[in-house]
Amino acid sequence: MKVILTGSTGFIGKEVLEQCRADKEITSIIALTRRSLGDEAEKDPKVQVIIMKDFKVYPKEVVKQLEGADACIWSMGHISAIPEVEIDYPLAFAKAFAPTLRKPFRYMHCSGILAERDQTKRLWFLQEGRRTKGAAEREMIAVEARTEVHEGHWSTFIVKPSMVLEQSACVFPKLLGGVIGAVQVNELAAAMIDIVRRGSEEQVSHNAMIVMRGRAVLDTARQIENIERNIERL
Repeated sequence: MKVILTGSTGFIGKEVLEQCRADKEITSIIALTRRSLGDEAEKDPKVQVIIMKDFKVYPKEVVKQLEGADACIWSMGHISAIPEVEIDYPLAFAKAFAPTLRKPFRYMHCSGILAERDQTKRLWFLQEGRRTKGAAEREMIAVEARTEVHEGHWSTFIVKPSMVLEQSACVFPKLLGGVIGAVQVNELAAAMIDIVRRGSEEQVSHNAMIVMRGRAVLDTARQIENIERNIERL
């Protein structure tokens, strides 16, 4: 499986990259990034790094390298929700890449629980950021509907996590997360990767669904790892 990644130097994207590297079903990773991923990742033969000067411009040689990909996990974004980053960048990717599709392709967009697609809805806090992220969701879902562009091969999936915690988060964030809802970053990454690998009946996955799917994937991986270790000991 060939996967395109963005945001691989960020908190969530870095975890996605590491899990993709460890996943035996993923044989090729193309990381679109502004800067180096570090020696360890870049020395991995599965990883191909493409340094992007401008995420709104995809030269022909870059598009050629992306051809044949089975999925993209878009982890790029920021709490400040800059429209150029949240909306223009993923749309530029879709515009450049979607016409090349000749087989099913799953696009995974990491959004947030507060994102609001209804641009006319009255919001009491973080209005611009929530509307921007909601507009990004709406635009990327609309890409799926443009079947004349990709011959029906493009599928969009959205994850809307609540509070994303480090695996080693201390007590207070965990307590707060228990009140407002939270997901550990490894669970979020595992859920996103599993969705692009196997699909989902739901186009949009909310926090509880993400936690459940992510934990199931990680638990299965641990069980397989334990079985393999026991076999090696025999």
